[in-house]
Amino acid sequence: MPGYNDYFGALNGRLRDAGRGVPELVVDLDRVDRNIARTLKLHPPDKLRIVAKSLPCPKLLEHIFRKTGRQRLMVFHLPFLLRLVDHFPESDILMGKPLPVAAMRRFYRERTDNRFDDSRQLQWLIDTGARLRQLATLAGDLGRRVSVSVELDIGMHRGGAASDQALAAVLDAARECRDEIRITGFMGYDAHVPKAPFSRSVASAARRAQQRYRDLLELARQRYADLEEEEWCINGAGSPTVALHGASSPLNDVSIGSALVKPAAFDLPTLDTFEAAAWIAAPVLKRLQGVNIPFVEKLPSRNRCTLFIYGGKWMAEPESPDGLRENPSYGRSSNQQMLTIPSTCGIDVDDYVFLRPTQSEAVLLQFGDLCIVRDGHIADRWAVL
Repeated sequence: MPGYNDYFGALNGRLRDAGRGVPELVVDLDRVDRNIARTLKLHPPDKLRIVAKSLPCPKLLEHIFRKTGRQRLMVFHLPFLLRLVDHFPESDILMGKPLPVAAMRRFYRERTDNRFDDSRQLQWLIDTGARLRQLATLAGDLGRRVSVSVELDIGMHRGGAASDQALAAVLDAARECRDEIRITGFMGYDAHVPKAPFSRSVASAARRAQQRYRDLLELARQRYADLEEEEWCINGAGSPTVALHGASSPLNDVSIGSALVKPAAFDLPTLDTFEAAAWIAAPVLKRLQGVNIPFVEKLPSRNRCTLFIYGGKWMAEPESPDGLRENPSYGRSSNQQMLTIPSTCGIDVDDYVFLRPTQSEAVLLQFGDLCIVRDGHIADRWAVL
């Protein structure tokens, strides 16, 4: 059909044959597998930690774990944590942000009673001595010792210990609370690095961030070696910088999530070999000749036609058919979004248009079960968290 390339033309046919007639989030598992293979060329499996918020689907996580041979997760959201502890009782979990103590208390009150050992398999993230003492009080109330990783600010300036003095204050508090708190590692996020203003600046920013991480670790190891009961988990990276942490990096624990489906916001030089693997597919409800904008109907439409689709206003960019565009003058709608196509495009009512999510962590949760494609065919539908 004019307008689609072979890939999206085939997807359109499969979705029409499936007869569901609603917007779907399509995940191409072959592309995901190739992205996993690319990741394993960068880092060994025992170093990888999969970011659950970016891939919020238990069966998708299971699939990744089979490929890597490890069940290592980073989790950001209490409801996700409760479900993942139930679903993956053998997993190793690092929290990716500090949670209010009320949320941590809820975890212990509501978690499934299974073989997951939360004192060893779960690392809470703390950013200040005050938060550490809150958690120590909770641990005392529970009568158990909990594991804690310390957030470091290595240049992103989103919180965490940013100076020697700030880190020392956190670790002093940990020493005072060592009956309740076990320091198990550190986490330093460097997503600011690819946003450096010039290409040469990216490499320089990466070096500075990694050196800052080393300096803070050196302080911890020199002055607080007594707190290291076993090798510390030194976590960092994330999809934007996963390829920048080579042999000289201080990390022994590397996070990745979004790169495995590569939304549009991850079109970065550091991920140029990775493939987009997720699409929003939305049925066309209406096709109208021309482009008629209220109050300026007499303006020429320049050989374009109008589509109204089922749903819209997602965090996504038009992808296919060729020439699919938003119209800023008409605006966006979450009910029937208006898009335009070249008048020569053969797409019609009941066909699907395809949009590429700009991120995965929120968008993958908006459509119910994910539509899983394998070898060009709809293979299954997987529930999200």
